[in-house]
Amino acid sequence: MNKIILRRAILAAAISTASSGTMAAGFFLNETSTSGLGRAFAAENTIGDNAAILARNPAGSALFDTITISGGVTYVNPEIDAEGDISYFVDTPFGVVEVGPFHEEDNDYASSAFVPNAYLAVPIDDCWSFGLAMYTNYGLETDFDSDSLVLNIADKTELLTVNIAPSVAYNYQDIFSIGLAVNFLYADAELKTRVPDDFPLDAVLPFPLSGAQILKLEGDDWDVSWSIGALWNITPSTRLGLSYHADFDPKLDGDVSSDLLPSPLAPFDDVDGNLTLDLPDYWELGLYHKFNQNWGIALGATYTDWDDFQRLEAFLPGQGAPFNPLPLKEENFESGWRFSIGGEYYPCEEVTWRIGYAYDEGAARDGLNPTEETANALGLPITWRTLSIPDTDRHWVTFGGTYEFDQHLSVDGGLAYLWGDDERIQEFTAAPVPTYYNGGTTNIAAWLAGVSLNYRF
Repeated sequence: MNKIILRRAILAAAISTASSGTMAAGFFLNETSTSGLGRAFAAENTIGDNAAILARNPAGSALFDTITISGGVTYVNPEIDAEGDISYFVDTPFGVVEVGPFHEEDNDYASSAFVPNAYLAVPIDDCWSFGLAMYTNYGLETDFDSDSLVLNIADKTELLTVNIAPSVAYNYQDIFSIGLAVNFLYADAELKTRVPDDFPLDAVLPFPLSGAQILKLEGDDWDVSWSIGALWNITPSTRLGLSYHADFDPKLDGDVSSDLLPSPLAPFDDVDGNLTLDLPDYWELGLYHKFNQNWGIALGATYTDWDDFQRLEAFLPGQGAPFNPLPLKEENFESGWRFSIGGEYYPCEEVTWRIGYAYDEGAARDGLNPTEETANALGLPITWRTLSIPDTDRHWVTFGGTYEFDQHLSVDGGLAYLWGDDERIQEFTAAPVPTYYNGGTTNIAAWLAGVSLNYRF
């Protein structure tokens, strides 16, 4: 195996984990409000029961006739379990020899997290209004145990983002509203892969590799994008919402270090490196109808353009041609839909109950990946879906409610359960020796719980 293939495989093993997600397709997060959580975020860009609509539709500030603030947090507790076999392929004078397989089980390797949000809607006059939203819709954290045999394929990944979106909206006779927002995204990432503890091949290698850091990348960046939205009050009881959010392309600049690369005798020690993430644009359509004083229904559809996320390329300035650019991994994501339906029950003026269901198409492509030339030469089938991106179609079942203390203050609560199908995963890396994983997920699920406060001045 030549050195360029080895270097590409080593770096790909670390950086490709930046693309995992557990709560929605790819690594998109829906958790922008607690009231929306209760109805599976159906028509979240349309209803406007609090200022959190600003995360989905910049026209939403036109719905408020007084200064309104909303803020909350959602606790996300995912569980991803995987099980499979690990095999190693070693060059010998007699040809390539397979060592293994070794059975491997990895349980609950997606980390829990708190997802906060805060919003402000300010009417300026009868026509104009201002909004400010602070939230996140991209993020992940996965962390495998130190004794896992898959650490050279996927170890630890952490991606944190914050989106700050000031907006302005124009309201025409309380019938039609249009809004525009500028989105300032901050992204911070830490990506690591290393050799497993008690590496099975230490006894046959020139020197032991157990615990060696294959690659560590830390970086951050700001990026700017935009979004636009509209609201149409078809009747006093029916509202339609449409919004579009343009894509982001943050370039994560930071430091790269390794115990093995480019060689164990002269490894990288906090050298400059960067990686650009292609975060997708998306459309959202919502419809809300209130049948009477007690019942309402919400319908939503979101289309996310994951087709733009085709591959990962890294750059290590000053490290020579093999690293500039360095093709890492063909992701070949595919665009998909999220459909949701929610019901609302209003037993009295102070109380609202919500229930919802959503179907969320995964972004990872089914089938085999023909671009892994080294694995294909060994006759090893490789799936597009990986341990670090165990993406699949998901189902949501949600419940929530709101209690209004008075005309100013209200509190929202929400609870959701998500689950997805088990998927086959076959993955290959050349670092530190050719390694093949043949298995799949045995459980993909999550619990979400949220709470928020709303205040109208």
